[in-house]
Amino acid sequence: METVPERRPTEAWDLVSRVVMLSRRGAPRVALLAALDQARTSLRREPHQDVRRTLTWVLGAVERGDETDAIVDTALRVAARDLEGPR
Repeated sequence: METVPERRPTEAWDLVSRVVMLSRRGAPRVALLAALDQARTSLRREPHQDVRRTLTWVLGAVERGDETDAIVDTALRVAARDLEGPR
């Protein structure tokens, strides 16, 4: 019987952050596309709606070429805060 490994709570955030980093560093297009695909797959399983919405926006910004914008950094911080839950 095949078992699926447990999903880390920060998996989607980690993968989307990696996409932003690869894009900003000018990684080859094939590497960026693979990272985008992996992040989108993880987002489909993200249970937190606000985090999913924010990270989906971030991926869209990367695809549009807006990944250097400070708004993307702010969106990543908001998603990370949302993952931490209520304080």
